[in-house]
Amino acid sequence: MTSDPREGNRTMHASEHWRKTADQATASAARLVATRRGRWLTIGAVTLPMALVVVACGTGAGFEPSTAKVTRGSVERTVAATGALQAITEQNLGFAKSGKLVQLMVTVGQRVEVGQVLARQDDFDAQSDLQEAQAKVRREQARLDRVRDGKRADAAADDEDEAENVLGATRNESDAVDEANSDNLDQARDQLREDQESLRAARQEVRYDQEKCNRSVSGGSHRYDGYGDNADLTSKDERGLLLESPLNLHSPSCQKLERGKAAIAGYQRQIQRDRDQIAWAERRHNIDNARQRVAEANAKRESTAARDASEGADSDRPNDIEEAEANVADAEVDVRRAQRDVDDTVLLAPVSGIVASINGTVGEYLGSAAGTTPLAPGSRASLPDMDSATGAKDSAGDKAKRPGGPAFLTLKDVNSFQVVAPYEEADAAQIAPNQKVNVTFDAVPGLTVQGTVSSVAPTGTQIQDVTNYYVTVLLNHIDPRLKGGLTAEAKVVVGSADNVLVVPTAAVQRGAQSGVVQVMGPDGNPRQVQVNLGLVGDTMTEILDGLKEGQQVILAEG
Repeated sequence: MTSDPREGNRTMHASEHWRKTADQATASAARLVATRRGRWLTIGAVTLPMALVVVACGTGAGFEPSTAKVTRGSVERTVAATGALQAITEQNLGFAKSGKLVQLMVTVGQRVEVGQVLARQDDFDAQSDLQEAQAKVRREQARLDRVRDGKRADAAADDEDEAENVLGATRNESDAVDEANSDNLDQARDQLREDQESLRAARQEVRYDQEKCNRSVSGGSHRYDGYGDNADLTSKDERGLLLESPLNLHSPSCQKLERGKAAIAGYQRQIQRDRDQIAWAERRHNIDNARQRVAEANAKRESTAARDASEGADSDRPNDIEEAEANVADAEVDVRRAQRDVDDTVLLAPVSGIVASINGTVGEYLGSAAGTTPLAPGSRASLPDMDSATGAKDSAGDKAKRPGGPAFLTLKDVNSFQVVAPYEEADAAQIAPNQKVNVTFDAVPGLTVQGTVSSVAPTGTQIQDVTNYYVTVLLNHIDPRLKGGLTAEAKVVVGSADNVLVVPTAAVQRGAQSGVVQVMGPDGNPRQVQVNLGLVGDTMTEILDGLKEGQQVILAEG
């Protein structure tokens, strides 16, 4: 059989064209690697084979790479686990902690929807605890910021200087007070000497006036008798008897004598006051001196402490930062606990259903949630409800006194399902009640049912040497194809973002919060673009910077 030479030429030309195109792609990739030094070297090396494959296939076999547009949309990040679908027939509800019932929004027989508020407790204590915890976080964060600012060493040095200044000022004050007290004491002593001198002068004057007065009257009355410190200031006759009044009241000398006697008495009283003033000044001087010694000692101690603090500030800074960070983390944990307590004061309907019983009214104090649902033998369905008057018994075997037993509120005929699935500890740490869940079923392809996280197990369970936490997911609606016991995969939405710039996750080569995306250029050739990533979801990834809406990105094959 003879081959067509034109076919051989076409093959040769195609092969030559492929090699040229491949060489061009190789050179282009090499230039990209050369321009992307450091962290981009590895990325260029990784994307080079893809570029070669795209060019080669596109040239030789007409293959076009898979692309997608940069659009605005939503991103969801989920954690998944597999569990079994279970039917719900009854729910006993109550508050997590005891408290006063302040609002009751439903009545017996009323149908409620999932998430509907059923009742509220008094949240004063819980709100107060939350505000206190938030204030603690702000306080500890402020302390951390002060430590991180790195000004403690400077502040300690300033404190040392200030303490030295205070010590010097205290010493100056001590000297000033001592000087003032000494001046006051000297003035009091000078006043005493001045008054004593005045007293001596007054006595001399009285003696002179006494002699003149004695000569102006008969009988020797009004004679001067010394007038010392303890002298009798009244006149006496020769027998020592008191004379009540002078014989000649109109004698100038006698009148002057009487005034002199009064002056002597006044000086004597003033001298006594001077002596009291000296004693007081001496006591004041001693007291102030003792106080100033104490103040000076305190100032000296503060100066020494400030100097020690200044010397240790630099070496303590790393430890201070670590301690402050730990205090902030501890305070944030308290906030989360307090917020949970606030949330627990609102009782929400976990599923849709009919209110079968309410055991409590507004103003009463309710205990924490309690009560169990008796199950029928061989199944997970509850026993049929019975009138309490006919002898219905609760799970403890005691006769029930009212519908619903000890539970505060009971939902019955709940037309929904629940999924109980074990999650690994890293995933369980991200799950909290009331989060959205997407549930799929192996037996019903294409069906996705929305659900809500009801609760997370507080303790872990070892499953094949791995710690898992059971999570209960309540389905918000049902499908006729669902049956109890079906295998279900529950994907809990632990992060979401709406109306953001997104690309398929398959188009992104990630590295922490940055990545690389292959973008189709105007010439039809791919080029690498560095992007900043936001939320990385299961199928879509949020792009914070680096791409524009409408651009075409290349999806990774396989």
